[in-house]
Amino acid sequence: MIEDNSLILVPFDATELSLRALESAKEAALKSNSALILLYVVDNTCLCPVGIKDFLPQIQDFDSSRQNFVNVLKKGAELMINKELKEINRQGIEARFSTRIGYPADEILAVASDEKVDVIIMGSSGSLKKLHERKGIGSISRLVSELASCPVILIR
Repeated sequence: MIEDNSLILVPFDATELSLRALESAKEAALKSNSALILLYVVDNTCLCPVGIKDFLPQIQDFDSSRQNFVNVLKKGAELMINKELKEINRQGIEARFSTRIGYPADEILAVASDEKVDVIIMGSSGSLKKLHERKGIGSISRLVSELASCPVILIR
């Protein structure tokens, strides 16, 4: 049960499970007069494996292109979340957003700590469309649920 006037963090990337998590968070916020923070993390850790970087002949060009790519993703995320925020605010829920750049689990945990959130509501994995039938907890969700200093509700 979420206490009244809580601050709920919702990592959001518009995947099916993050949409479900957002719906659950909105319901909880309405019932408990709580506020939401929607968080989008641009994962810049997988754009170039560390070992390959030393073999790129024009690393300055690559770094510039990578930074441009991150900026484009961040801008797109802000537009996507602003659309969601309008609907959330229309429903009478106080909400704001944050975008961060880095490893998603680290950034989710940092925002939770910095903002002193009371609970994190997130999808149990990044995608339902896996190559196998097993539907477990994703690596980001697992890490957040193990290391967060507040309760974490995983939505399937």
